[in-house]
Amino acid sequence: MTLVAYNNTVDTWKNPNEDERGVDVGQIRAQLNLTVAERVRQMVHAANLFMTVQENARRFREAQTQ
Repeated sequence: MTLVAYNNTVDTWKNPNEDERGVDVGQIRAQLNLTVAERVRQMVHAANLFMTVQENARRFREAQTQ
């Protein structure tokens, strides 16, 4: 059986890495196991990666319009 998203019913199985809303608690647990400095480094890396993706997308859009 699977999670039915539209009527908010959950079948008998339980994924230990998700809560009842489908939030990946495994990622939260992994973050909580890090030190503050490690967590900050990971978030800075994620932010820099996201900014790189945005910049590449912007450049691609500009190249397509020329």
